[in-house]
Amino acid sequence: MLQEVVEVIRKGDSSGNHMLIRLKLPSGLEIIGLPTENAYYGGEWDLGPTWNYMVLDDTPFLIDTGRYGMGRKLLDMMNAAGYSGTDLDFIVVSHGHEDHDGALDEMAKATGAKVKAHEIFDHLIRFYPEAAPSDFRRDFPASCWHCFMPETFSKKNCIEYHQARCHLEIEKIRYGDVRLSRNTQAYHVPGHSPDSLAVLVGEEILLVGDTILPDITPFPSQERSFLLVGKLLTPQYANAESIYGLRAYIKSLKKLRKIGSNYPNLIVLPAHRLFYNNHWNEIHLEKRIEELINHHLQRCGDILRILKQGPKTAREIAIEHFEESLLKGFGLLMAEREIISHCELLAASKDVISIEDSRFLATGRMNFEALIQGLEPEGNR
Repeated sequence: MLQEVVEVIRKGDSSGNHMLIRLKLPSGLEIIGLPTENAYYGGEWDLGPTWNYMVLDDTPFLIDTGRYGMGRKLLDMMNAAGYSGTDLDFIVVSHGHEDHDGALDEMAKATGAKVKAHEIFDHLIRFYPEAAPSDFRRDFPASCWHCFMPETFSKKNCIEYHQARCHLEIEKIRYGDVRLSRNTQAYHVPGHSPDSLAVLVGEEILLVGDTILPDITPFPSQERSFLLVGKLLTPQYANAESIYGLRAYIKSLKKLRKIGSNYPNLIVLPAHRLFYNNHWNEIHLEKRIEELINHHLQRCGDILRILKQGPKTAREIAIEHFEESLLKGFGLLMAEREIISHCELLAASKDVISIEDSRFLATGRMNFEALIQGLEPEGNR
């Protein structure tokens, strides 16, 4: 179905960089695919470009803006497709990661478009120096208080982006799932990020950001991040597991699965790897969600098998679990973060406990599968 509606306006490289596409839907709706170059952190942690989408609905909007400094490139791509940034009514942020909202300030100023994002995004992009967990973090917004990247990297690469973003006026998508326009519905799907959104356009298109990706599995966030920022959020977000971590992520996957069952012919547009290795990656929603849930079930089982040898830190588990090629560059930090997300779920199922020196100890139980299978989407969150 995907390839039947894609028109390549401009060819790019094998990963989709520099490509420009138009999707023509049976209803007459058109969507322009605008991939912007992404960072590469070493090893095999290559996402490919960020796919931003211009949705030419009754109220045209853009979802995501790519990395910091990509605004001019986005505007040039729009012009090449026959449109202008001033055609936009609003910009939607799928979630507050730099490869998705990096050029948000630049695009908002250039187009005059309103910015719509989940209310958690609005809380986390602000600076709270008196509440920051360390002197270093005083120079960064709340969204960065749990960042795993080294201080030298953050100070060199992130400060200008955060200073530009923090002054934005946000039209907040508040608690629950809300209509963005007559034909467009936003769904809160936290887990990868606490502010993650998916956007349903009519009965044809589901824009999923990083919540569902082909080829690769999105990073879950960590429940422990809530300890740092929970006090900044409104009372309805009172529990870490409702917006952070692997439990939140799996509940969001199940929420999207329900949407897929209601609209079986949806075309799913991810934020990465729509086109990769010279190949279009079509996502069959319910099948891909089952694959992702099974992936996390398997990883939890693998971690428990590793812990049968004795207590280990998340880093020690990561080194034993992941292929060496994935541990190059910042890959080890990413892998360690992934393991912690799974150990949080295993702790919730009482399959592991935390002990001294940041180590995890297996309890001998195997409750994680029942916990994962029993997770259900929360109400109109």
